Amino acid sequence: MTEKMRHRIALALSAILMFLPAYLQAQTAELQEGLARLFATAEQHNTTLRSLETALQVAEAGVNSAKAAKLPDITGEAAVSYLGNARLWNRHFGESTAAPMPHFGNNFSLSAQQVVYGGGGINASIKLARQGSELAQLNAEDGKQRVRFLLTGLYLQLHNLRNGREVYAANAALARQLIEQMHKRREQGISLRNDITRYELQLQQMLLGETTLRDRESIVRQQLFTALGTDSADVALLSEAAFDDAAVGVESEAAWQQAAGTQHVGLQRSALSVDMSRTKERLVRAELLPHVSLLAQNHLDGPITTEVPPINKNLNYWFVGVGVSFNFSALYKSRRKLRETRLSTSFASDEHAVLRSQVSDEVHEAYVNLGTARTELAVRRKNVQLASENYDVVSRRYEGGLALVTDLTDAASMKLDAELALTDARINLIYCLYKLKYACGAM
Repeated sequence: MTEKMRHRIALALSAILMFLPAYLQAQTAELQEGLARLFATAEQHNTTLRSLETALQVAEAGVNSAKAAKLPDITGEAAVSYLGNARLWNRHFGESTAAPMPHFGNNFSLSAQQVVYGGGGINASIKLARQGSELAQLNAEDGKQRVRFLLTGLYLQLHNLRNGREVYAANAALARQLIEQMHKRREQGISLRNDITRYELQLQQMLLGETTLRDRESIVRQQLFTALGTDSADVALLSEAAFDDAAVGVESEAAWQQAAGTQHVGLQRSALSVDMSRTKERLVRAELLPHVSLLAQNHLDGPITTEVPPINKNLNYWFVGVGVSFNFSALYKSRRKLRETRLSTSFASDEHAVLRSQVSDEVHEAYVNLGTARTELAVRRKNVQLASENYDVVSRRYEGGLALVTDLTDAASMKLDAELALTDARINLIYCLYKLKYACGAM
């Protein structure tokens, strides 16, 4: 990567930190470090990212090739030949006379040409190659953004599945305790066998749910390894403190929209497409202008066959001068190309405006979803509190013989569902935050 490109990336990162809301920098260091490790691993092993880096190297090589057009063209040619004897005929081909020829012929030429004015075509070609390199850089950055967002989603999903398993395990342990108490109550004649059977059925459902999440976790982990590009990566799960929702706040949408307008890779790529189309216009205009070159040639030929009889000697001659060329067919061909490129520029500009609106809508949607996720988390947390209180009340009433086992199983189901929904809401809030970052192009 060139020093100029590194400088641009540094400026871009600085702009991101300046425009993005401050709460992004307040996220837990543990989550940031965990994701940073995944991103670094993906950049080393992910085949898509490596292919984009190769494409970037190809584009940079294309810039050097385009610059070579400014160098002079130097050609050399050497040849040896065997010359047969000549024959002279009269105008009616009725009589002929043999004309001896020197049999050994040699030719050598050296020519150099330097374009001093090409209508701006060479500079336009170099600029177009540089823009192609910038496009490859943007494609590489876009690929990184996509892979990072994919890794973030899978990593968060992995934690959500783990948390769900823990919820199932905790409720299953509580169910076993109740079943054990029910057995004791049955020995005392207080509880019925049907009560135990009903709760054992609920325990089996909990165990099935835990197994399902464990199997799903295995699938997601494998998908994460595939996205990373290696099975040897250390995918360590983080602690609960890494997902502290207190660090996530909903700030002004205008800051997010401003960040998207300056940092979104898709918008940068679309704007670059407009510039590339304008550069192609310059290339077409260059065909409508004359080309001026400096010329120099040196020739050494022998024998001299333009004389009769031929002269068996070498003739050396050279010249320097200025050459002017003009493609007259461009007057009626290139004008149509010029109209085509102008229409392409107009179309690219319209597409850029459409994309800007789409990005704005995506940022707005992600911003609203983040606020919704925050509200949902508060509701889910309150639901867990109410469901736990309800379960405690029903459990005490059941122990006192004032509630049926169906009331207890319903309360346990409500408690389990509320706790599972809370784990989903906690991870979903973090996911919505990163979805907003992705919509702004700041992953």
